[in-house]
Parts: sequence; C-alpha cells; structure tokens
Amino acid sequence: MSPTDDLSDAQMSHRLLSRSGVGALATMSVEAPGFPFASLTPFAVDESGDPILLLSALAEHTSNVKADPRASLLVADALREGADPLALERVTLVGLMTSAVREDVEELYASAHPESKMYAGFKDFDFYRLEVQRARYVGGFGRMSWIERQELTVAGR
Repeated sequence: MSPTDDLSDAQMSHRLLSRSGVGALATMSVEAPGFPFASLTPFAVDESGDPILLLSALAEHTSNVKADPRASLLVADALREGADPLALERVTLVGLMTSAVREDVEELYASAHPESKMYAGFKDFDFYRLEVQRARYVGGFGRMSWIERQELTVAGR
C-alpha cells in the first residue's frame, strides 16, 4: 500500500499541480476556428487551487483567450526513462481564463518561476487566472475521476 492510497483524487491533483509548474494550455483557436490550440505554459497555483499564468499579448493563446475564455490545462507527472507514459499521473483542468491583478499574483508567480522577473515587467505581459470549473484526474491505470471545483479548493487547504 502506497502512502498516497489514502489521498483523494482531488488531493492527488493538488499535489501534482503544486510540484509541476508547467502544463499544456489549450485554448479555442482564432486562426483555425473550431479547433483547440495547445501550447506549453508555465504556471503557479494560487490559494484556491487556480493556475496563474503569465502570458504575452503577442502569443497565440492570448489572442485565443481574449476571443473565447474557455480553456484547459493538462499537467502531467515527469516521464521517467523506460516508463509507460499512459501510466503517468495527470490532471486536466477546465475553466475560464480571466485577468488576474498583478499585485495579487506577481510574487506568487515569481516564487514558482524566478526567471519570470526578467520579462514580467514588459508591457506586453499580463497575468491570467484559469478559474477551474472541473478537473479530470488520472492516477495511472484504473484510477480516474471527474472532480468539481469545490473538491479541488478544499484539497488545497
């Protein structure tokens, strides 16, 4: 029995989000209407469990978010050599992207990504929050569930 066997899927999701720091952000494409567009994006997690992202106005995903705030963020455990990628722990968060107040999130983001201090002050970079509505957790083969926002918020406390 693993020490994590007693943790809920919401708690496991929160642990994964807290240790990862990078995920695949999927937005609804403006340039290819009707199709999702995914990009690799660093993030930090706020006290409510929502990812905070620092996005450039020049980035494709930012244009997409401004046209349609629906988004998802896939976060997966690190792949180890020889491991089966389908056995990896992962979570997909779905929700709405909203602007985040710089003063409220800049320090949190910088503590997770110190290199961001270099470009966070550029005029074309702004902070966003993915306000998570639901999440799909997969803990490897046979362990998966949909998690509601309230469960994720409680798991993060």
